[in-house]
Amino acid sequence: MATLVLQTAGSLVGNSLGGPFGAVLGRAAGAIAGQFIDQALFGAGPKRVSGPRLTDLHVQGSSEGSPIPQVFGRVRLAGQLIWATRFDEVATTRTEKAGGKGAPSPARTEVTEYTYFANFAVGLCEGEITRIGRVWADGKEIDITPYTHRIYPGSEVQLPDSLIEAKQGQGKAPAYRGLAYVVFEGLPLAKFGNRLPQLSFEVFRALDDVEARIGAVAMIPGLTEFGYDPRPITRVAGAGKTVPENTNALAGRSDWSVAVDQLQATCPNVKTVALVVSWFGDDLACGRCRVRPGVENRQKVTRPHTWSVAGETRATAHLVSRVDGRPAFGGTPSDASVREALRDLKARGLKATFYPFLNMDVPGGEGQSAYPWRGRISCDPPPGTPGSPDKTHAVRPQVAAFFSAYRPMILHYARLCRDAGGVDAFLIGSELRGLTTLRDSPEHYPVVDELVRLAREVKQILPEAEISYGADWSEYFGHQPQDGSNDVFFHLDPLWASPDIAFVGIDNYMPLSDWRDHPGHADALNGARSIYDRDYLRANVRGGEGFNWYYRTAEDRRLQRRTGLYDDAYGKPWVFRYKDLSNWWLRPHFNRPGGVEATQPTPWVPESKPIRFTEAGCPAVDKGTNQPNVFNDEKSDESALPYFSSGVRDDLIQRAYIDAITGYYSQRSVRANPVSEIYGGPMVEPAEITFWAWDARPFPAFPYLLNVWSDGVNYERGHWLNGRLGAVTLKAVVRAILARHGFDAADVSGLSGLLDGYLIDRPMSARDALDPLSLAFFFDGTESGRKICFRHKDQPAAVTLEGDQLAERGRDAPLFERIRAQETELPGEVSLSYADGLIDYRKAAVTARRLSGFSRRKASADVPAVLSQAGAQERADIWLQDLWAGRERLEAALPPSLLALEPGDALAFGGETFTLTEISDTAARAISARRLERSLFGGGAEGPA
Repeated sequence: MATLVLQTAGSLVGNSLGGPFGAVLGRAAGAIAGQFIDQALFGAGPKRVSGPRLTDLHVQGSSEGSPIPQVFGRVRLAGQLIWATRFDEVATTRTEKAGGKGAPSPARTEVTEYTYFANFAVGLCEGEITRIGRVWADGKEIDITPYTHRIYPGSEVQLPDSLIEAKQGQGKAPAYRGLAYVVFEGLPLAKFGNRLPQLSFEVFRALDDVEARIGAVAMIPGLTEFGYDPRPITRVAGAGKTVPENTNALAGRSDWSVAVDQLQATCPNVKTVALVVSWFGDDLACGRCRVRPGVENRQKVTRPHTWSVAGETRATAHLVSRVDGRPAFGGTPSDASVREALRDLKARGLKATFYPFLNMDVPGGEGQSAYPWRGRISCDPPPGTPGSPDKTHAVRPQVAAFFSAYRPMILHYARLCRDAGGVDAFLIGSELRGLTTLRDSPEHYPVVDELVRLAREVKQILPEAEISYGADWSEYFGHQPQDGSNDVFFHLDPLWASPDIAFVGIDNYMPLSDWRDHPGHADALNGARSIYDRDYLRANVRGGEGFNWYYRTAEDRRLQRRTGLYDDAYGKPWVFRYKDLSNWWLRPHFNRPGGVEATQPTPWVPESKPIRFTEAGCPAVDKGTNQPNVFNDEKSDESALPYFSSGVRDDLIQRAYIDAITGYYSQRSVRANPVSEIYGGPMVEPAEITFWAWDARPFPAFPYLLNVWSDGVNYERGHWLNGRLGAVTLKAVVRAILARHGFDAADVSGLSGLLDGYLIDRPMSARDALDPLSLAFFFDGTESGRKICFRHKDQPAAVTLEGDQLAERGRDAPLFERIRAQETELPGEVSLSYADGLIDYRKAAVTARRLSGFSRRKASADVPAVLSQAGAQERADIWLQDLWAGRERLEAALPPSLLALEPGDALAFGGETFTLTEISDTAARAISARRLERSLFGGGAEGPA
């Protein structure tokens, strides 16, 4: 008989791999998978786990023989005191006058005070860790940068600490190889009551290299009056009262300093920061649009620095509009804070790209959408509407009016960057798609001329900087108006060819998927196992929508009715493929007025300049790769979810996007990323891909201090990287646990999911370590083809059974039986405990309860994983529904023609889906199957995320 896993099957696998020792290992492996789906784990009764324990009592110990924890992702640990010296005592004597008023003579008294300093080492966990984050002393977060300390990641080649060796003697100090630990030297104890404080540490351990592949980020929010200032600023809040203006994470340290520290620790290879600084536009009609710096309010008083930008003061600057009584945006960063931020980046060894940004402060009304994208700025009336000046000389005054307002912003910041010591790169604008496509004649684009002129002016101010423009991904390659003219113009080529432009800038938000929830959709039929499939996403960097095909209409998209991208006239389909960067970059460009190709090429010289993604990113929301450019912001009419998204937060899809983009452009091939014969470098340098975005407001203060920053509500499904990088994928954790136990005969490719962290607090079997994960992420382990295969329950049915396909089970036995458990045997409520990283990793719990039925039974489980409250609640809800869905079992017999079915396979019968749990190998294979509620996971093939 075969079940979802048998220990005997595991033993056979182990024996074949390694003799008697292998048999022991195999039995363990069999037990691992066998436990996943037996009745004790998913059945009617309460869940009992002998795996890792969950606690929020972080007590530092000093016990010999204490277990060494294993960390995956980020967790909080107290650790063990592994070495210490006697306290160093320092006596300070001072003389004080004694006696009081009227004393006959002044007496003097000597007062001696003693201060103490500690030298000690704290062991944390198995190495090799990635970094240490926050540190708590006696339960309060502290800044350890002022104290002398050294962090040892736990490598197998680390050397003994110099202080320990000096105290213990040459050659007598252990190196603690394989153990991550922290050494404090001369820690002042006065503020801790002259005793060793109870320390706990936020420990990070990466399981892949995604963070290490990030070389550049865009620093936002761009609208923060003092948020970029490395110097602490306070705000006057009343008579004699001041409150922090930009020190919301650690007392005495600015948000900027903490956030950039977090960035450099999280992304060890980051070399470039694009500093986003915003002014405001107030009208979508370019002829009326004013471009000005703005402030949140006029009454704010700050110390020791006041706000000023380009000569504007708080009294004269644009006052941003309000939504629900609060400012719709933050204010423009003060000039002084921008200068200090640029100097700080340089002092840290980071390259700086200056990114002036235009936010549209348009509350809506008068025919304009609320808080629109800057790419909507155009002429009035817009192109394609009656009376529009587009394609006529009448558009020139409107263009000139816009640049008379826009140019001062760009030139002001060019001079500011010069005064701050210079920058490595400077953008003259970005995503002005509605403007760059305006024409003053059938073939001329005046805004492009203005940008060429602006680039020249900035280059004169910043001769050492690389100058460019960040074109929208739908804009960079050409203008192909859908007006029936058949025009094809490489309208930005005069800009890209300009000698003052160093690189082709693209804000790259091209779609990498076309995923749907329903089974049998086009991409699933083409072989993709899930939306997170690395090969699937990487193939769509130069494939799929925008390369092979496009959708003519929204209805075509709904039905996945695709139209191929071809060029019947000239055999150059790359002209219409915005994803075909290599052909666009490698070839000369010929305009096609009226669809007829010109005899002379545009000024673009193939391979002459690199392409740089001035932005790239994906929202952390379900199916984010379907439409990476959309964002969620309720005040804006532009707010949207990606195509076919449920709106559920999904950090994994953001991570998969970064992995796909960096992985694809790390290749060196003519198709993917050719090398220039002119400048000798690649078309796209992966290290210069600027990911959107890292926030200068440090995590977790942002986004969760909503009384300080109202836009924190947009974080959950936004493009932010803070608080998301550093997480680990489920498949990586499972793989690491199995590898830790020496078990390689496993396939984890069917797993998807992301968790912030996971802690194994003591030695245990792989089965015990994996039990809580299998519960939280709803996966099974099955023995198949000499391997244990892990996969989520939500999977397409391997076969659809009809009644006439079933074999007879006996003369008087029915063809099949459906067995249903009593309601009273099932829990009416489940409770799931977890560690909440947003409340300093304290233990938290969520509950799911059935609102109908008679069961009063309860089930509970501790999952030693770091999760968000929303993520934990979702898992509790699914667990409860899964228990009730599994109350129904199907028993039947299958003919030999279905010999290929294995335990763990899903099969459809009677309009429902069942998971095959047991097969008896008789002439007619007797099966036992458990009903699976596919709707629990959204009905998609990817499983829970």
